[in-house]
Amino acid sequence: MRSKLRYAILIRICALCAITTVLTGFSTPAMAQQSDRNKPAADTSRSNCKTITIGGPTSWQPISYIAKDGRQTGLGIDIITEYAKRNNLDVRVDIEMPWARTLDLLFQGEIDATAGAYFKTERQRLYHYSDPFYEDDIMVFQHVDRRFGYRQISDLRGYRGARPHGGSLGNEIDSYSSQNLDVVYSPTIDRIFDLLVAGHVDYVLLGRYDGLATLRKLGIQDEIIAVDPPVARNPVHLMFSRNSPCRRHIQQINALIAELGDRGILQERIEYHLGQTVFDVDNGS
Repeated sequence: MRSKLRYAILIRICALCAITTVLTGFSTPAMAQQSDRNKPAADTSRSNCKTITIGGPTSWQPISYIAKDGRQTGLGIDIITEYAKRNNLDVRVDIEMPWARTLDLLFQGEIDATAGAYFKTERQRLYHYSDPFYEDDIMVFQHVDRRFGYRQISDLRGYRGARPHGGSLGNEIDSYSSQNLDVVYSPTIDRIFDLLVAGHVDYVLLGRYDGLATLRKLGIQDEIIAVDPPVARNPVHLMFSRNSPCRRHIQQINALIAELGDRGILQERIEYHLGQTVFDVDNGS
C-alpha cells in the first residue's frame, strides 16, 4: 500500500515538473535550433575594409582641399590613396562637410578616416592616430596697418583675436587660448579675415598655408601678413575611427608614411599641393 502511495506521489511530482518547464520557457534542443534559424543574420557589411572613406576639412592646404578643377585632394588623401592602390582597396573622399559633422561620422564609423588632424589628448580615447606625416605652422596673421609686437603667444594678451569654430589648434594653443586670450570663433576662414580687415579683431590664429591660400583667394594678400615665428608647430596625423574595420591597416600605413618620407615623395607632394594653392605654380600632378 505504501509502495503504491509513493508511486502516485512520484507521478504527480513529475507532472508538476513538466508543467513548470512549459511555463518557465525552457526549450528542447530541437526548439532551440528552430529559434536560432529564425534569428536575423548578422550585418557584415562593415566587417571588412574594402573601401576607405575619407573625410576632412575643405580648405586645409596642403592636407585636404578642393582643387581648381573640383577634385578633392591633398597630402593626407594622397597617402591613403597610395596605400589603397597597393592593397587593392577602393577610396571614397568626402571633405565637403563641416568639421564637426566629420568628427561625428568618424566616431560612428560612417567614415573611416580623416585626411589629417592635430593630436588632442581627449581625442585619443575616441580615435586611432597614425604616425605624423607633416608639421603645420600655426601663425598670427595681422593687418599691415595695425601691427603690434609679437614674439610668443603671451604677447597676444590684451588684444582680440579670431580662430575657426569647431576645430583644434593643438593642445598647447587650445589650453592657453581658453584661459588667457580674448578670442572670437568664426564659422568660416573667409569670415575670419573679414573680421580682421574690418578692424573687429586684431589678429587671426590659423595654419600658415591655409591662411595664405585663403588670403590669395580673397585677393587681400597685400593687406594681411603672417608674422613669424609660429605660435606652434603641430604634427599632422591621419585619424581613424575606432569603429571602422580599416583601423587594422594603421600599422601598414605608418610603414608607408615612413617609406614615402625616406624617398622624398612626401616633400614632393607637399611642394606640389602648395604650388597649386598658395604659390600658383603649374608643376604637373
